Amino acid sequence: MGKRGPKPPDWHLLNLWDFEFHKAFRSLRDGIPTKPLPRSGFNEQQLRFFIGQLKRVTPEQYWLASRHLAAKMGINQNLARPPLRVDREWAQQERDNEISSLEWELHPPKPELQAGRQKLWAALIKANTYADLRRVCGRWSQLADVRARGMTPFPQYLVQNAAPFLSMKRNKRFPRSTYGDDSRIDYLSRGMAGVLVGKSPMTAIERLRNMKHTPNGPLWVTQEGGYRLPRNEQFCKCWRCNEKNWNNVTKVGRTGYESGLRTFIALAATTKVPKEWNAVQKRM
Repeated sequence: MGKRGPKPPDWHLLNLWDFEFHKAFRSLRDGIPTKPLPRSGFNEQQLRFFIGQLKRVTPEQYWLASRHLAAKMGINQNLARPPLRVDREWAQQERDNEISSLEWELHPPKPELQAGRQKLWAALIKANTYADLRRVCGRWSQLADVRARGMTPFPQYLVQNAAPFLSMKRNKRFPRSTYGDDSRIDYLSRGMAGVLVGKSPMTAIERLRNMKHTPNGPLWVTQEGGYRLPRNEQFCKCWRCNEKNWNNVTKVGRTGYESGLRTFIALAATTKVPKEWNAVQKRM
């Protein structure tokens, strides 16, 4: 006989949808890339070369090269550990953001287009009726980069789940501060993640906000492929912890952006992914 009471959420699925909606909302507000990088100072020929090099680097190569770079900077890394799905997703996102940032530098967006995106995001936050929401999401789904990146399902998800989405924004806990835009993205992405996994948005918001990122947490990793990790290599594999950890590495790696980018691309291009990782990845 099972335990009584509400069943716990599928934490892995909840974490995945939180990540996907967070990315979708940030790309709507800020455009793609979602995390603009400092201008490189490269000329047009150099920009085209580095963009081409990065496009040839696989997520696994990018991830492993990042770990090698972190190890060279004195940060303890287990270089023999194959990447998890969240690691590969992080690597692909970071690589794509790097490419997009350089492409934006090669072809800077017009100021009026960027201002239009921010107005669209503001309209989404202000939408209080189904008609308003449908109108905003219709414009969102027609953005060229959204269509190119296959992100049109996200405005559709909002329209299909208009009632819970609008109720989230009417809730007294919805961040309304002028400076609370990032908090609004966190709030909405967590709530919509709950909707997609069959939980109420407020339940998902509270569960994700209060989730433990310690050995007692639901996403804490203690072993991989039957191998128990040493205590100092165990970790929380939620996307927020993963991004926080790699942002620390990235900040160090951004010192001297031009030389750092040259070094990293050269390292990534020559990084060889162990063949045995393929079998491990199929089991994950």
